[in-house]
Amino acid sequence: MSYINFKGTVKKINLKSAEETEITISIPASELDGQYNTLQSMLEIKVIGGLDSQIVTYKVLKNARTGKPITKYTVDDGGMVSVAKPEGEQLSMDLGLPLEKVEVKADPEQIDLDIIQDFILSGLAPRFDDMQYDFLEITERLADGDTYLKIAADVGMGVGVFVVMVDEYRKRVAPMAAKWDEWRKGQVNTVPPKADEPVEGQPDDQQNENQQESQDDTNTDPSEQPEPDDSGKSEGDQNPDTDTDPEPVVDKEELEEYILKARPTFEDIPVDFPTLLQQRREEGKTWMQIAKTIGLTSGQITAKWTAYKKMVAKQMKNGGAA
Repeated sequence: MSYINFKGTVKKINLKSAEETEITISIPASELDGQYNTLQSMLEIKVIGGLDSQIVTYKVLKNARTGKPITKYTVDDGGMVSVAKPEGEQLSMDLGLPLEKVEVKADPEQIDLDIIQDFILSGLAPRFDDMQYDFLEITERLADGDTYLKIAADVGMGVGVFVVMVDEYRKRVAPMAAKWDEWRKGQVNTVPPKADEPVEGQPDDQQNENQQESQDDTNTDPSEQPEPDDSGKSEGDQNPDTDTDPEPVVDKEELEEYILKARPTFEDIPVDFPTLLQQRREEGKTWMQIAKTIGLTSGQITAKWTAYKKMVAKQMKNGGAA
């Protein structure tokens, strides 16, 4: 079975007839690296697919007079987002006065889906009483390549209803994700310093040690070095996980069965993924739960898992040779 995965932009929708609609999608060349031949083989062949918007639009309630949001959020040192009680409301409560009636308007706001997904994968997104589903698990599975159709079937829900539910959850957490994104961008260690830059608050001997490690890394064959990744991932999600080689197309179930049977390991990824995958299947744990047991964040283990699967897929394509 042929399969490709990509991100693109919908450029044109043409209603050719009552039975046929033509959609034009513009795809960056980099998105099709290693997949162009597969795409070409699909020409004039029936395919099944879906479009997942990478922009989430949600409503923000604002004071019609001041234009300021009615609900404000604060973030603590650990990244936990909480609702802050409005100053006027708190003052009225303290003085025992009736709350002032405020005219409210709903303005649309937009946020990148990647930010919401990162927020959910961080384990800090809230749960809601009327949405009793594990959206962390759902987001992990989507990031892992599972389709909406498969996940919907697993939870016993029609795919249309399932997609609407996921979209509603994303919209609810969107304003918190936006505030959390501001917080993480303000963290000192979000972007690792260059080898010749001192780290604020770090002892000189530790700085020298880091510089020496960086120099050691650059003494290897350049062809073995991963290309730089400017995608904004946090520290710990880089090297060796930023391998930008095109990923061979391998069926997900086939790949996981190979991992459990052959149990491949790689020096560049010192994580025992065969054992963790077996634990995930047998105990029903999420990658988030597993990450905590081995001292990684959900973002770090997701990045390492993606890099590991790439290397396994290459090994499978090479007949078992690394």
